[in-house]
Amino acid sequence: MIKISIDLPDLLSYNKLTRSKENKLKKEVKEITDIGNTDLFLSYQADKNTEINYFFDQIANPADTIVHEKLLGRDTISGVTTYIKQRGSKRVILMTKTKDKNNELKITNEALRRISLDTSNLSKLSYMNLYNFYTIAPHKNFLQGREKIRTAPITDPNKLMFKEALYITLNSFMSNNKEYDLLIKDYEKNKTNFKEVVGNALFSNEVKKDKEVYNTIDKLAKNNQILILNEDHFYPGHRLFAMTLLDILKRNNFKIISFETFVPNTENSPEVIPNSRNGFYIKDPYFGHFVRKASAMGFELLGHENYDRQLDREMGQAKNIMKILENDPQAKIFIYVGHGHLEEEGERRAMASYLKEYSKIDPVTINQETVTADVKHDLVLLPKAVFAQDSLMKSSADYFLINNLHASLESVYTDKVFKTIKLKNSAFESFKNQELLVEVFSMEEYSKTNNESVLIPIQSILMIPKKDEITVSLPLGRYYITVKSVDGALFKFNNFSIE
Repeated sequence: MIKISIDLPDLLSYNKLTRSKENKLKKEVKEITDIGNTDLFLSYQADKNTEINYFFDQIANPADTIVHEKLLGRDTISGVTTYIKQRGSKRVILMTKTKDKNNELKITNEALRRISLDTSNLSKLSYMNLYNFYTIAPHKNFLQGREKIRTAPITDPNKLMFKEALYITLNSFMSNNKEYDLLIKDYEKNKTNFKEVVGNALFSNEVKKDKEVYNTIDKLAKNNQILILNEDHFYPGHRLFAMTLLDILKRNNFKIISFETFVPNTENSPEVIPNSRNGFYIKDPYFGHFVRKASAMGFELLGHENYDRQLDREMGQAKNIMKILENDPQAKIFIYVGHGHLEEEGERRAMASYLKEYSKIDPVTINQETVTADVKHDLVLLPKAVFAQDSLMKSSADYFLINNLHASLESVYTDKVFKTIKLKNSAFESFKNQELLVEVFSMEEYSKTNNESVLIPIQSILMIPKKDEITVSLPLGRYYITVKSVDGALFKFNNFSIE
C-alpha cells in the first residue's frame, strides 16, 4: 500500500483519465523533471481555470527520511507550475495548470500543502466522512462510495464499528444489486427468529394479511391521533410501505408527517422536494418517492431530529414533536422513525415514551423492523398479543409488520406504462463485465436545478453494459440520466424522451 494521502478540497470535479491524456501529462512531467517512471494517480479541476495533477514516484535508495519540497519549474506563459514533495522512498510530483496568473504560486502551495507523505491524515479518515462525501454534491457516486468504504485503510475499532451499517445503507440505495442481496441475507441470519410464533399465528383472525393490513390501519388512523411507524434503514421496501399508507392517512385527516433526521426546505425555498439536503436517509430513491408523493398530496413535512447536544436525543425528539401539538392540539400526526424510537416501554426510554408522557396521548406504534419471515404474503400485521408469551420479543410496539414488499419502479408507478429503452455510448465497451450505476432523474425536477447531484433519482440501478449499450425499463416520460463507473467516469443523457 502507498501510504500517502491528499486532503481534497470540497468543490472539485475529477478529470477522466484516458490513456492519451495520461501519456500526455506524463510526457510533460518528464520534460520538466527528467523523471520518467511516474504514475498519474489523481487529476481534478479545482475550478474552471485550474487543473491539479498528482504523480507518484518510488525512490530506490533515499538519502534520508526528511520531508523535502522543491520547485522544479514555473512557466508563467502557460501557467504550469511543477513541485516535488518527497519523504524517504515516496515522492509526489505536483503539476498545476491555471489561467489565474495572479495566484499561480498560491494555488500551487495550497495543492502542495494537501499532500501527506505519512499516515497522519488517516486520523481524519472515517466511514462516516466517506459516506457523506460520496452521497452529496458535488462528489455523489454511490458505486464509488461503496468501493471506498470497502477498501478504506481504517483500523481504529471506534470507527470500524460503523463500517457494516454504512456499507449496507449505501448498497441499499442501488437496486439490481447482488451484493446488497447477500448482505441482507447475512444480516437477517443474525436477527431473532420468530418463525415458530409467526407460523402458529398466521391462521388467527387477529393476524391480518396483505389487503387486510391496510383495512386495519385505516381503522387505526380513523380512531387515533398519532401513528408511529418505524423502519430498518437497510430496507427500501419499508419506505415503499410507508408511501402506500399516504392515501389512508389523507382520508383520515392526517396533515403532518414528521421524520427522523429530516431537514425541511426553508420557507419559499426554490429547491425541489425531495433533495439531498433533506436528510441523512433521503438519498434512497424509495425514501425520495415517499417524500415526493407526500409533498404532492399536500402533507406538511417536518423533521423532529434533536440537535441540542445538551439534551438526550430521545427526549429532544419528543419535545420537537410536542411543538406541533402546542401549535395545534388536535393535529393528527404520522411519525416516521428508525428502529427503537417508537418504543413506549423499555429499560432505556425512547422518543415515543417521552411523547406519550408529555402529550398524554397513547400513540399507535407499528414495528416493521423486528420480525422478518419467509411467508407467501407480502404483508402480515401481527398484534403484540401474539408475542405475549415469547421472552425473545423485546419490543413494546402495538403491532408488528412482516414486510416482504419488493421495491421497484413498477410498485411506485402502478398506473404508468413502462417501456424498455437502450442507452448507447461507445465508451461503455471499455466496461466489459463491470457494474455501472445508472441514475434516472425526473426531467421536470432537473430543469428546475440543472444539478443532478442535489436531486433524488427516481431510480439508482446497477447494470452491466452489453457492448456499447445499457438496457433499462422506465415509465413513459422525459428524464435526465447519468451513468457512473466505480472510478468516477460519468456519462450524461439529457432530456431523454420515452414515448
